[in-house]
Amino acid sequence: MTLAASVLLSLVLSSCGSWGQDWLSITCGFETGPARELRKWHNLTPADLHNLSAQLVETEVETYFRSYLINISWSLSIDASIKVLTATKICVMSKGTREHFECIRCNYTEKFQSQTTFGHRRWQFHYIGFPVEPDMFYLISAYNLPPANIYEDSPSKSIMLTSPGCKDNVMKYSRNCIEVGSLWNPNITVCKIVAEVEVNFTTSSLGTKYAILLQECEECDVSAEMDLMTKINETRTSVRIPVSDQSNNLSVQIIPYFPKCGTDCPRRKGTLTECVQNQGTITINSAGRYVFYILAALCVILCVVTAVVCFRRINDTKQMFFLRTALQQPVKVLVVYPKEICFHHTVLVFADFLHKCCQSDVIIDMWQKRRIAEQGPVQWLAFQKEVADKVIFLVSSYTNSECDAVCHKSIGNHKDNSECMFTLAFNLFCSDMKNMSSLHKYMLVSFSEINSKETFPSALNSCAKYCLMKDIDIFCRDLSCSHR
Repeated sequence: MTLAASVLLSLVLSSCGSWGQDWLSITCGFETGPARELRKWHNLTPADLHNLSAQLVETEVETYFRSYLINISWSLSIDASIKVLTATKICVMSKGTREHFECIRCNYTEKFQSQTTFGHRRWQFHYIGFPVEPDMFYLISAYNLPPANIYEDSPSKSIMLTSPGCKDNVMKYSRNCIEVGSLWNPNITVCKIVAEVEVNFTTSSLGTKYAILLQECEECDVSAEMDLMTKINETRTSVRIPVSDQSNNLSVQIIPYFPKCGTDCPRRKGTLTECVQNQGTITINSAGRYVFYILAALCVILCVVTAVVCFRRINDTKQMFFLRTALQQPVKVLVVYPKEICFHHTVLVFADFLHKCCQSDVIIDMWQKRRIAEQGPVQWLAFQKEVADKVIFLVSSYTNSECDAVCHKSIGNHKDNSECMFTLAFNLFCSDMKNMSSLHKYMLVSFSEINSKETFPSALNSCAKYCLMKDIDIFCRDLSCSHR
């Protein structure tokens, strides 16, 4: 199931009400020192976590640097003590090239009213953070708050996680690995000329000092060593080192000196090969001249063809860049809805779907109550209709008393305001329908098949109608065409 489909499925289900709580969020922040609950005595404390897991997730800090973060997931025990649970504290201790210890506290935004979520599933949460360094061990422990009292068992969960080294395909692009030469490719070539060994390699932009070590074999002692000082970075360098005539099984190590790692930077190895020497002057006869001319002509043709292909690719790349830039412009969507629809479980979830899955800027009256009070509902709605790319009439083919009761407690008299705004928007639509202007802006969205028996005004039948989730692909396509 795609992300859009899963979001809309939860939207349709939540609009019908739920058996207990079906959504609850957390707010996490760093906490230094012990939890404040340790200072109090608690008559009831929550059970231990049911499960704790962690994995590395790739992140791109900047355009060039990439690295990992720790994604920590946990699930709660199905226990009545969940009603006294207020927070979960997670601590991470790292060991390796350096040691570090820090903790976060994740507070639950609401009290738990039920032991499970919708569908009798366990409550599950996750937190993504804690930057990862190469070649480190991470001990992750977590426990629920309020904690156990003094002299009582203090349940907690712990796991171990190991980060990869700088040879990892992602970690090598991190800042720490780049600074110790993870992307440096010296391309070492080694060959012997009589009593000398010629070493060729490409220098790095990170340092100007290198040590070259020659060994007879992996187990032998170092037979020669020299320092190379150069101020030319990322250029090909050649060095000749005197050796004995019997040295035929040599290996070479290039040891760089970079500011980040000093004398402990990763080494690069090369093996001895045969040197290619000139065997004298080659005489070119008439046949050779013809071959030379043919090769020169082929080279010219190849250069011309390559230039044409590169020019076309550059133009195609520019066109694709501007096309992607145009597609990334957000679509402004004004959402209006009747009072029968539950604002918390339907309108807000639908707005979240438009923002995350359709890359849209969503306009809802509930979010701009201050401006509506200053401008008046008629002037505010007329202005929003002009700046919006699409105006969506959100309708529902059923109501739910339980959902309405929840909405009434949390929103109050907002139903009357939504009915007023829906009526004003409908009047604007009727005015545009008479003048045949701006009709392309209006869309009618429902969560079930739309038919003539629906409760919305019949004049809206002239709008483009979509049934979610059946028409999700057509809806997203038409919505994205607003800027075209």
